[in-house]
Amino acid sequence: MSMIQDDHLDAAIAQGIISPAQAAQLRALAVAPAAAMPMPHELRDTPDPDDERFRLIGGFNDVFVTIGIVLLVSALFGLTGSIGFAIGFIFVALASAWVLSEIFISRLRLALPAIALAVMFALSGALAVRALVAMAFLVTESDTGTAGWAIFSVGLAIAAALHRWRFKVPIDTALIAAGLIGAITGSISALAPEQWKTWGPIVCAACGLAVFAFAVRIDATDPERTTRRSDVAFWLHMLAAPMIVYAASSVFVDPDAGFGAGGAVGVLALFAVFGLVALVIDRRALLVSALSYAGLAIGYLLKESVAKDMSVSLTLLGLAVLVLTLSARWRSLRRAVLDNLPLDGIRKYVPPAS
Repeated sequence: MSMIQDDHLDAAIAQGIISPAQAAQLRALAVAPAAAMPMPHELRDTPDPDDERFRLIGGFNDVFVTIGIVLLVSALFGLTGSIGFAIGFIFVALASAWVLSEIFISRLRLALPAIALAVMFALSGALAVRALVAMAFLVTESDTGTAGWAIFSVGLAIAAALHRWRFKVPIDTALIAAGLIGAITGSISALAPEQWKTWGPIVCAACGLAVFAFAVRIDATDPERTTRRSDVAFWLHMLAAPMIVYAASSVFVDPDAGFGAGGAVGVLALFAVFGLVALVIDRRALLVSALSYAGLAIGYLLKESVAKDMSVSLTLLGLAVLVLTLSARWRSLRRAVLDNLPLDGIRKYVPPAS
């Protein structure tokens, strides 16, 4: 007897057979213990979009299988190295990742192993492409220089695209985007190394904003966060956020001179802007990425006003209070921001405030 899977529910939503809320209720019914399974009229609780849930682990078996995958990669690396065929590890790992994906993704549909195998296949594919290019031009991989990063990134994008075509793991889309961005940045830095120091933050900002816009567009197709598209958008936000934060912070922080008082205040103001954006789109990735810069800014300001040996502890304390306060008050803060949002049209593209 065939069982209804997530793909079936997603297809039913797309065809208008059931609503996203009904799909969420069916998923809740599937994971509920038999003894505590409610009657149909009691199915009122649905996943809250504000929780920003994504499929990472379905049970301890996911962890167990992932440990096995790590052990397998370690064993393959050791064996191929011991017989003097280290480059063979790349191709063996590539083939192993594909075969294991057929078992643990296509058949067993395990979440955490799917992420691990997607990353394993993409990285192995990237290394394989770089090794093949090096062999074709009769040079060592280290001799490819900066261009080697662009070649590696192209391989990453190709391998991730192939994996997504067959297995449709949400993180694959972010890996494709990462490969394309790496190819762009690697090519520019190889062709114009002197100008890269100036152009780097601008290129990172453009790439980060492009990925961010793509992620927001995907989120807009699923504001209730009930389909796999939400997981795809999550990983894209995780990729875009560090690039946006780095590029924006470079305006206030001199890479050579470091923080100044004005730069520290500017970074904290930037953190507040990121916080507002994160609340509107209901994604915490921007805040997580900006925390490191906010911590450095707070640490600098504290170091100027208190004893140096206390500044680190006070900085960590301040960040802890900030993170915990945001976590506890996230729903009420979102409600306040959305209620006062000047552009009413945005509300229909973001999760509702609960």
